[in-house]
Amino acid sequence: MASAEAITEQISTEIHELIIDHLRDDRRSLLACNLVCRSWVPRSRCLLLESMVCRPVPMVSHGGFGKILCAVSYRQGGTDGLIYGTTDGVYRGSENGARLRLLSIHGVSKLEILLDANLFLCLADGVFMSMPLNTLIAGTCHDTDITRISKHASFFDVYRGRTAGESQRVCVLKKSSLSGTIKIFDVSGNQQVSTLVNAQELYIPLEVNSLRFLSSTRLAAALKKGFAVQGGFELVDLTTTETQTLLDPGDSALEFAHKKMKPITVFRVSDLFLVCYDKCGFYIDRRGNMARNKRLMRWDFAPIAFALHDPYLLAFSDMRVEVWNIETAEMVQKINTPYYLLNAPESGEKILALSPTSDDVVEMVFRDHGI
Repeated sequence: MASAEAITEQISTEIHELIIDHLRDDRRSLLACNLVCRSWVPRSRCLLLESMVCRPVPMVSHGGFGKILCAVSYRQGGTDGLIYGTTDGVYRGSENGARLRLLSIHGVSKLEILLDANLFLCLADGVFMSMPLNTLIAGTCHDTDITRISKHASFFDVYRGRTAGESQRVCVLKKSSLSGTIKIFDVSGNQQVSTLVNAQELYIPLEVNSLRFLSSTRLAAALKKGFAVQGGFELVDLTTTETQTLLDPGDSALEFAHKKMKPITVFRVSDLFLVCYDKCGFYIDRRGNMARNKRLMRWDFAPIAFALHDPYLLAFSDMRVEVWNIETAEMVQKINTPYYLLNAPESGEKILALSPTSDDVVEMVFRDHGI
């Protein structure tokens, strides 16, 4: 019996490439073609890459002793940069493998950059702090440059402003076993010197896991024991200081959401909100009612984090990353390797993740961005 190589040697390159091109929409067949012989690999691999909505592209490798826990990208003076936090400090990384420790602090769990305000925000060992971004990047940041704003903090989120002239805001969560305290700060200053000004403080008599700005005056709070409360999310109105359930308890279409599901996060998508749990995701309107013209998305594995790159949603689990089209409510790709989300990107920002096998920080690059 003739071997596969002998058979394919009798077929011209033009013919077998035409055959493979005919299968461009059949991913399983392309994977089979990729294994037939060496000469079939280039064309089948090229079409496989074209069919991918998203793929992880390595950016930097830490190579140090501390474990990477978070990261944030920035663009300054036409140059892209990356700062990441580890168990032993804050580092600036580069593609050539060079790294510089910018701060020697422990347990860096979350980072954010406010480029227009020249501010770098950091949560480390329960202390929320800020410092000038330019001195940090230059490697000349000293203890006197750091403003320690809040102790016993567990989480913070940033509102960057969606309209011209709208101020940026920061919320900081201090939680206990039975309640949560939310501190709101306004960003005051300019590109040279900025500070966080304490605006208000609110108390929630429920244990809160995380917060997310829906607008400059509204927050969504994910509750730890979400299934015990209507829908697991509280809507916090910063204008009236009142709280209410995010989901309308009177909407019978949302009865499934009041069962044992873990609330994770909420995204604002146009005039709707995409609510994400560990079992499913769905849309609600401004009144908290189920969006009737949108389908339910049920994940194959329980995600621990989500990132939105409209029209795609990345669902990160301990097993793999699922890529969902939020317009069609269909899973369009599976990345069968676990990656851990390192940042909380806004629309258009880079989605950064950690490869647990290589310890590389990777960018989740989408097809419309040059794949």
